[in-house]
Amino acid sequence: MRLTRAKNYHLKAEAPSKSSILGHSEKRSSNRRLNETYCLLPPAFYLLALALLLTACTGQSKPSKANIDGSASADKTSKENLGIQQVEHKLVKVPSTQNSAKQGIVLPEVKPLELEGTLTISGSQVVLPISQAIAQRFIQDGYPNKIALSGIDTEVGFKQFCEEKKVDIVNAVRPINTQESAACAKSGVEPIGFPIATDAVTIVVSSQNNFVPNNLTRDELVKVFTAEKWSDVNPKWPNELIKRIVPSGAGTGGSVDLFAQAILKGNVSQLTNAPNTVFYDFAEQLHSEALINPYMVGFLEYGSYQQNRDKLRAIAIDTVDPFLPGYPITRPLYIYADAKAIRKRSEVEGFVNYYLTYVSEEVPSLGYFAVNPTVLDESKTKFLQLKGNKELLKEASQKK
Repeated sequence: MRLTRAKNYHLKAEAPSKSSILGHSEKRSSNRRLNETYCLLPPAFYLLALALLLTACTGQSKPSKANIDGSASADKTSKENLGIQQVEHKLVKVPSTQNSAKQGIVLPEVKPLELEGTLTISGSQVVLPISQAIAQRFIQDGYPNKIALSGIDTEVGFKQFCEEKKVDIVNAVRPINTQESAACAKSGVEPIGFPIATDAVTIVVSSQNNFVPNNLTRDELVKVFTAEKWSDVNPKWPNELIKRIVPSGAGTGGSVDLFAQAILKGNVSQLTNAPNTVFYDFAEQLHSEALINPYMVGFLEYGSYQQNRDKLRAIAIDTVDPFLPGYPITRPLYIYADAKAIRKRSEVEGFVNYYLTYVSEEVPSLGYFAVNPTVLDESKTKFLQLKGNKELLKEASQKK
C-alpha cells in the first residue's frame, strides 16, 4: 500500500530570510514533485518599492520577508493531512560547527552580487533543505538572479543532470552510479561530487506508544519490521497489528535500502513484502499516522524526527542513539556539479564555492550532521584543483 500526495509551493525571497522547512523522504515517482522557486529582483527594485510603500502605506504592517504560497499546498480537508501543520523549522541540538568558514582550507571569497546567470538545483528531497538554506543565504549576500530548486529524488535528479542537461546542481543521497556516469559521459557532462553533510535514518514509534522500550536490538528490529502483530515480537506486548509506515523508493539507494542493508542484511524484500506496510512519499504522512495510531512504527530522517518530537519517539539501535558515533543507519549526502560548468560559468563556480564554505554552519540547525573536517577539506581541494589555483592548492597541502 502506498500513500501519495502532491505537494507544490513557491517561495520568493523578496527580502530574503529563513523559511519554513519540513523534512522529506527520498521518493521515486517523478510525477509527484516538490518544487520551490526563489526569485530575487535587482536591488534597485526593492529601493523603489520600499519608497512607494513608505509613502502610501505608512502605519501599515510590513510585508513578510519570506512566505510560502499556501494556495499551492495540499488540500487541507484531505484525511491524510489531518493533524499536519507546517511550522517554522525548530532549532535542532546537533553538534555545532560555528565559524566553519574559517576552519580548515579557506576557499577564495565569493561576491554573489557580481555573478550573472541563473541556477537550477534538483534531486533528493532529503538534501533539499540544506540546498534551500544555502540558496537563501546566497541571495541574502547579494546574488541578484533566480535560483530554482525542486525536490524529486536522486535518480531523477541525475537523469535531469546527465541526460536532459536541465540542472546545474544535483542533490544526492548516494554517489552517482555506473549507468548515470555513462549517461553523463555521452552528454559531455563531467560529474563531480562533494560530500556536504551526514544524515541518520531514525526509527520511530508514536509518542502514544507505552510498551516499546527506547532501545531495541537488531534482532528485535527485524521482527518489528516483518512480523504481523506486536505480540509476535514480544508476548508481553499488545495483540495488535503492527502498522509500518516507511519511505517509498526501494531499490533507488534511498532510506529503505539503507535500512535494509543495516538491519535486514540487505534483504529489502523482507520489508517491502511485510504485511500491513504502507509506503509514503512525504514524511508528514508518517507524522499524521503517529497522531492517531499508537501501534505504528516507521523510519525517517533525523531532522524530520526532531521537528516532530511531540508526535514521535526515537528508538536507539543496540543502545546507540541516532546522534551518537557508531549509529548504524547513517549516510553521506552530496551535491554534484558539472566540472566544465565550474570552470566556465561563474555562477556555478561561485555557488559551489559558497556551498562548501558555509554548509557546515547551516546543517546543525536543519537536523543533519556536519561532515568530518578532513572530508570537507578534501572537497575544497578537489574544487581548487578544478580551478587550477596553484597558490591556494599549495596552502591547502601545507595545512594537511
